[in-house]
Amino acid sequence: MTDLWRNDVLLRDEAPVIVIGAGLAGLTAARRLHDAGTSVVVLEAASVVGGRTLTSSAGWSGSQYANFGGELIDSSYRALRALCDELSVELAAPQVYSRVAEGDLSPMEGYLRVARFVVDGHLLDRQEAARAGDELRAAARATPPAHHEIVEQWIRRARLSTITAGVVRALARFFTQLDPWDCDVHFVFGAHSGSFQRIHGGTQQLAFALAAGLDVRCGKQVVRALRGGTVRVVTADGEEFEGSRLVCAVGPFVVNNIGFDPPLSEAKVMATTSMLPAMAGKVMAQYAEGDLVRSAFGSLVCTDGDIDVAWVSVTEQDGSPAIVTSFFAGAGRGPMADPGTALAQLDDLVEQAVGHRVDRLHSDIKDWWADPLQLGVTIAPPENARSQISAVVSAVEHKTHFVGDYTDAPMAGTLEGAVRSGLRAAEEILRQQPTYHTDFITERLSRAWAQ
Repeated sequence: MTDLWRNDVLLRDEAPVIVIGAGLAGLTAARRLHDAGTSVVVLEAASVVGGRTLTSSAGWSGSQYANFGGELIDSSYRALRALCDELSVELAAPQVYSRVAEGDLSPMEGYLRVARFVVDGHLLDRQEAARAGDELRAAARATPPAHHEIVEQWIRRARLSTITAGVVRALARFFTQLDPWDCDVHFVFGAHSGSFQRIHGGTQQLAFALAAGLDVRCGKQVVRALRGGTVRVVTADGEEFEGSRLVCAVGPFVVNNIGFDPPLSEAKVMATTSMLPAMAGKVMAQYAEGDLVRSAFGSLVCTDGDIDVAWVSVTEQDGSPAIVTSFFAGAGRGPMADPGTALAQLDDLVEQAVGHRVDRLHSDIKDWWADPLQLGVTIAPPENARSQISAVVSAVEHKTHFVGDYTDAPMAGTLEGAVRSGLRAAEEILRQQPTYHTDFITERLSRAWAQ
């Protein structure tokens, strides 16, 4: 047995797996590896764990909170729900945003029965919403959308009325946080759940539970990743970490800010640069007239303006204030650069929904597109290319495993996709069982007995 062979075995057995990114994907992978007895070090560029699951909890009256990032959980999120059960993370009661009926040809019809819509500044009444649903159904029969067709292309080909076109654009942006000329029709014609749950206390509670007991180093932005016989990463402050394997758990555009040596494969670079980020953020405000606001926002309020959707996500006691969360996305994201403008637009929408003036108590804004550590809300490859792109970006190369919601084809762009990708990477690593020489095993046993 040579010293070189012995050193390699010792490294594989003792050197930690290094995880870049303490979002949901990275922490899920790290937790699974840790629970299986593998040493793990998690490096997070931000000052706190959570990635895009951050929760806003400071400054709100009555100890209320709101989610900066992902929050909607439907019945198909099996891996995430299992993780919550395992870690005793509580899910809040479901909120219903859609009601499906026999004969529906798209999920949009179900949303028109429950949600409220503002099109061209006008708040639709129930009769107008019903007529839009009828028009959608007739258009889907007369002009079936091609499975690869862009939403805006279908709107124009189907010659939808102004109101119905505004509804489709509003829902397309709600489902994707992309403009209707940037997403294909499967987002508005594919299966959607109309009932959602959220994590009690905010989505970041799951990140905190996953991180408990792990070796997580916050404020450590990785700028270089050297992958030879071993793995070595260098952070922006010059600190180096050596390990056996690397889990890269950051978004595709952040991946492209890391200097990999050897470089990433051409296919992976092409795939990451071809994806379109959801250029969006959240603007949230708390209003004193809580009961009126909760009544007005019993479901969603979707618009074709700068704000694509708004909701009250947390049910509070009667008489308490209410927090309205809104999304500014795509071409409408500009107002977030001026918080006063963005909040004034949210105030106007709330007052339109409520029917009279409201008093804002507190507010918060998170522009994910402008965050250099995220560079977008989420990324979902086009439906027809999703399997191929996800296969390329998730492929293991040079002891490096890639995770994130964009690497999971079936659930790309979701919290569930992030969890699934983390579980997948952990299994990839755990299947790499080292082979030991009998002399090495005897030496280890002797050392253990001596202790």
